[in-house]
Amino acid sequence: MQSRLVFGALALATTLLAACGSSTASTTTAPGPAPAASSTSLTSESPMPGSVSTTSIDSSMPDAGTASTAASMPMGTDSMGTAPMATDSMGTAPMGTDSMATMDMGGSDSGTQGLSLQVATTGLTSNQPTTLAFKVVAADGSAVTQFKVEQTKELHLILVRSDLSSYRHIHPSLASDGTWTVSVTFPKGGSYRMVADFVPILGGAATARVAITTDLTVKGGGVDTVLPAPSTTATVDGYTVQLAGLMSSATESTLTFTVMSSAGKRVVLEPYLGAFGHLVAFAKSDLAYTHIHPNSADQNNGMLTFLGQVAAPGAHRLFMQFAAAGKVHTAEFTILAT
Repeated sequence: MQSRLVFGALALATTLLAACGSSTASTTTAPGPAPAASSTSLTSESPMPGSVSTTSIDSSMPDAGTASTAASMPMGTDSMGTAPMATDSMGTAPMGTDSMATMDMGGSDSGTQGLSLQVATTGLTSNQPTTLAFKVVAADGSAVTQFKVEQTKELHLILVRSDLSSYRHIHPSLASDGTWTVSVTFPKGGSYRMVADFVPILGGAATARVAITTDLTVKGGGVDTVLPAPSTTATVDGYTVQLAGLMSSATESTLTFTVMSSAGKRVVLEPYLGAFGHLVAFAKSDLAYTHIHPNSADQNNGMLTFLGQVAAPGAHRLFMQFAAAGKVHTAEFTILAT
């Protein structure tokens, strides 16, 4: 199934906001069949829709620390909220050097540049640490071995269960042959969506950003979690995050998040992977993926504003990550996009 994704901006622009680290960027994937090159042994017997992804404008993906941190951390939002921040990405990375590009992503193959994911790991089982290994493969079957560093990382990997629980955002390590590896522990069995977001270097030149998805099957027990009702307030690690605004599939719209401490005071936000916040949305219907950077940030008063657009109306789960007190925290919301 093809899905038409249209970004609201109408021109190519580049924004350098090194002083505050805020910029606008979003990436959205279109639903469709899983990439043919993916390991069939890891693809769900009842695969989730939305496996083909499309390229969008420049963005970065946060995680709960370095790849070595991920090795001992169970997958899920609880572990993400308490994970220490990687010291090399705190304040030393240039902030907000994002480029914005507009494009009409009408076809299911739009923007993939012939790339796909080839997963090597087999026999995924819940509650067992596993090294997830995969390659980004070009149309001719060769592995892509060069990637542009975007906001301190060459590739950003997101794993989320099909019921939109157990969200994880991590950064694997790259070997010279193009194999990416990262240790993960899936908290329960079931089907998981895997999203790799990166800028490949092909023919010696960096291309547009690509987000490619596939599905993994994890053995073991696990009951689906009912999607929480829509709410404008979320609590995580003692912080309260308030949401104002709506998301739309028809045009860009604004969402504002305000982070407060347990005492009701505004929280000072810290830089993380080149920005003061990161927002990822997954559609409940087909797991279509959207990633957006802050349009503006008042970091001293705990406020982040995002400008973006989702692919289709309906229920979405939002994962908004921010850094405070030296740790990364993930606030989750359910919204109904118009």
